[in-house]
Amino acid sequence: GIAAIFGPSGSGKSFLVLDLLAAVASGADWFGCRTKAAPVLYVALEGEAGIAQRVQAYQAKHGPIAPAFRFLLQGLDIRTATDRADLVTAVQTAGWSGGVLCLDTLNRASPGMDENDSKSMGEVITAAKAIQAAAGGVVLLVHHTGKDSVKGMRGHSSLHAALDAALEVTRTDYRREWKIAKSKDAGIAEIRKAMQ
Repeated sequence: GIAAIFGPSGSGKSFLVLDLLAAVASGADWFGCRTKAAPVLYVALEGEAGIAQRVQAYQAKHGPIAPAFRFLLQGLDIRTATDRADLVTAVQTAGWSGGVLCLDTLNRASPGMDENDSKSMGEVITAAKAIQAAAGGVVLLVHHTGKDSVKGMRGHSSLHAALDAALEVTRTDYRREWKIAKSKDAGIAEIRKAMQ
């Protein structure tokens, strides 16, 4: 499916994503939730220069990242058929189909897009679904909140509607939190259980 992790700039989204993806790559529990080991490709399109420092900080605290976790630092536009095809080919050639493909951030994966325009957001959603259909697994989009973070993700509401799941990251002073903002196929009982 398609999922998102979103929050304001500086809320710690990328750190949370790194932690989640490392857990998935190794099959380790994450915040008390089970994961199923799967290959991970993290397409770091924002803060590329700082990704090495984040990985070093993660490894200093948790140890080496599993070999099933790989990074791609090359720019792309998922709305372009050739970029989508190249990305899917890279995933398939490496034997990473059926894993997690993370695009950090949605804005950088679709440069120049008008996020508030329904047609433009529709093109991005269609592109993400095409990548997911070809590569399998989960396409995880990292996205920002708008000026009013209470209103959720930045841009047209069709993105939220198209997601299978979403986590919202918030920051208050030095405290950072995350919560399930959407879980399409899980009932309230399953969500509460996952949050305990």
